Amino acid sequence: MTALRILGIDPGTIVVGWACLELDERAPAANTTPTTLAGRASNLVRRSAAVGGLRLIDAGAVRLGRTRAIEARLAQLCAELEGWIERFAPHELALEEAFHGKSPQAALRIGEARGVVLATAHRLGVLVHQFAPATIKRRVTGSGRAEKDAVARMALQALGAGPLPGPADAGDAVAVALCRAQERQSPLAALTASR
Repeated sequence: MTALRILGIDPGTIVVGWACLELDERAPAANTTPTTLAGRASNLVRRSAAVGGLRLIDAGAVRLGRTRAIEARLAQLCAELEGWIERFAPHELALEEAFHGKSPQAALRIGEARGVVLATAHRLGVLVHQFAPATIKRRVTGSGRAEKDAVARMALQALGAGPLPGPADAGDAVAVALCRAQERQSPLAALTASR
């Protein structure tokens, strides 16, 4: 296999971000350290641009709603994920690990969404790779304490893409998928992920 598709998911029960990257494993990896990314942003997503064998196929976010019953939102998330897997035929899925940053209630809701993603991916035979938020931040920006908007911005710049329309969750999903792509390009990245 020379072209590998990675579906990145930023899970939630109100808004879910998604992004599909394609990695040409024959191409040399691009130097995507933060110092090389300045000045590469544009106003449009250049989905056909390939940087270091990486190409953003598409990205977006789905609003599940705030007032609907949680079971209805989770059912919609399952259906949306099934549609993305059918549409993009990813080889792998990258998912942010659970965290408890805002409140216990928010952590519980994100955990419910993550459960739907994990179960659906397993049922459809898509291998899942999970990353801690600090690992994603460190790989994309060079700092495990980077602000959320900086992570999404740097991930899009690394792919030669500008800001995405709509909720920031789409850019977050790009960052998660990019984290996995970088790990594939550099096996050493997996060894240093927990440091």
